[in-house]
Amino acid sequence: MHPEAAKRFDERTQEILTTVQGLRPVPNPGAQQLDLHPAHVIQAADIISSPKFTFHHDAAGETVGVIWISANMYVGWIGEAFRPLKSLVDDIAATKPFSHLVSTRFLLEETCNWLSETLDRSRTDPLCQYIARRSTEAIEDCEIWIPLFQTHSSIDFKIGEVEFKTFTREIMEEWWNRRPARVRENELMESGLNRTRSELQGLLAASVRVSAEHYKAAQIAQEKAENATSLLRFLAPANLNSRLTSFCTPVTRGAVLEVTKVFMDEGRIKIIDRSVPNLRNRAWLLDDSIALRPGVLESIQRLASDTSTQLSSALYDALILYSRQSLAVDVSDKLVFTLSALESMLLKDGNEPIQQNLGERMAFLIGQSSQERKDIVKNVRDVYGIRSAFVHHGQTARHVSIVDQFLIYAWTTFSRLLDLSVQYKTKTALIGALEDRKMS
Repeated sequence: MHPEAAKRFDERTQEILTTVQGLRPVPNPGAQQLDLHPAHVIQAADIISSPKFTFHHDAAGETVGVIWISANMYVGWIGEAFRPLKSLVDDIAATKPFSHLVSTRFLLEETCNWLSETLDRSRTDPLCQYIARRSTEAIEDCEIWIPLFQTHSSIDFKIGEVEFKTFTREIMEEWWNRRPARVRENELMESGLNRTRSELQGLLAASVRVSAEHYKAAQIAQEKAENATSLLRFLAPANLNSRLTSFCTPVTRGAVLEVTKVFMDEGRIKIIDRSVPNLRNRAWLLDDSIALRPGVLESIQRLASDTSTQLSSALYDALILYSRQSLAVDVSDKLVFTLSALESMLLKDGNEPIQQNLGERMAFLIGQSSQERKDIVKNVRDVYGIRSAFVHHGQTARHVSIVDQFLIYAWTTFSRLLDLSVQYKTKTALIGALEDRKMS
């Protein structure tokens, strides 16, 4: 940490130390009068570890206080008194190199630990010296695998910095065999382990290597996995059909909505039925999509590995936005995401006519004949009318055939842009070439 920054942070800690609050005495457990029947008594020997600090959160999930026990008294900072502490931690977290290597959660916990031990007179070193040492100790090389929901592949491949690998039978077998015998022989524990194994084995996972503190490493891995998976969904069938939804996300539970219907008979439960509204295209074998669209995965890999030009960077961002349409269930939502992504790539700015320019530029990107170009322009105009009916009047998109044709045009346009991102360096150059083609 820069010496001047460290000096300012240490000065702020001295002010925070003087505002600690004694909140309330620790209650005597023997004084409780509740007549409860315990199913099991947890003994002290059963507790592996327990957190020293209790953090308070508001309705939005923001941390608004911290307390701990000192000399039979709950002490700490709550509400307004906590704001200077939170501000200090946020400022340290935003300081290089902490912002790239250490999480705000880790810094808050370690700052609270330093404050509590300083107040108890068990340490005298400056906060910044302590934080720097603890951060250095906490940083480690991590390889984190994040499984994708019901997504499978017979090959491993890479998109940018993210490798996609499968949880093989061998990996899960080795994990199973490392469980202690007493765990594997316990019926309840064995059932839980089998459930975990069943959830993971055979799934494709986004693998990320990162050097950072534990919480920060997990955060970085999640962000990289989400972006790489968004690009991977460009191969999904849901891009080409308004009735399909892709479930390829770094989420293994809750990705598919389940509806419960309870049939009643004169006030008594007769049948409890649980079902998924739409099972189409739920599991995805990537091999089929890769075979149907040769060269597309390689184009995505190339883009993710090099976004050094203005055009490639813009296309990367547009594909991340476009990928959200494959996750959407409602047709109108698919249109909003797809049109927004196309506009970001094929319009110079917000001052030029949108429908005509977007339709014509798509037409000259992918149209193979004069008639096909006319069809593309008309289709885009019709789709804008459908989207307008939804955005301005709340009408649901019902023109399935028009929308499906547009989704095919949109996917083909982005596929063509992936090829052209090598030839052109800027959006201006690409749009200029399309305008020249119109005039030729």
